[in-house]
Amino acid sequence: MSSTEGTWRDTLFVWDGILEIDATNVNSDGEFPVKWEGTWVGSEDCPDAKKVKVPVRGVFDAFVASDNHFLVEGTARPVEAYVSFKPYQISMIGGSGYDLGEGDDKKKHKDDVHDLCLNSLRWSGNLHDQRNDLNFAVGRNEFGSFIAVGWARPGNRLTIGRRYLDEHDKRASWSIQKLRDAVVAEIFNGQKVQIPPWQCETLHS
Repeated sequence: MSSTEGTWRDTLFVWDGILEIDATNVNSDGEFPVKWEGTWVGSEDCPDAKKVKVPVRGVFDAFVASDNHFLVEGTARPVEAYVSFKPYQISMIGGSGYDLGEGDDKKKHKDDVHDLCLNSLRWSGNLHDQRNDLNFAVGRNEFGSFIAVGWARPGNRLTIGRRYLDEHDKRASWSIQKLRDAVVAEIFNGQKVQIPPWQCETLHS
């Protein structure tokens, strides 16, 4: 999974924010709206994802300190039973998107595809075994394809590391199932998963 040295794809982008669920507005297919809002930070020059730590948030702050905000929305739908590892999938392409750029050059951008799969829509409350709190995403936008891995935390906070991929990288065509299998094979030791889950070779650039 080597990359061209010095590419911007060596930056791992960590998104951190609160997942809000509107379970009172359920349609006939069992689908309902969700919103994920927070901030993102980039860990530059980190082709090795194992070196990327969890961003520190102030005790009284809602979000990690950053000038880059995001607000994405989607509709959560239960996944059919034969997809055993994820009961909910969300297409997170609604909302205002995410900030990118500095000063007068800062603009809102949106993903063309952002498919996020969650084992549960709420934090499990189990800090010993966090397998049920893992989440996985695949997508693409004007900058290319990406994969992302994270987990749910207290307060229904999702913290997810996103890696952009070269168009020739085989991971750019991976399904969420393929991503999940690769990551879990690395981070699960038979009893619990390593946290943060993006610290694995699958998320290297």
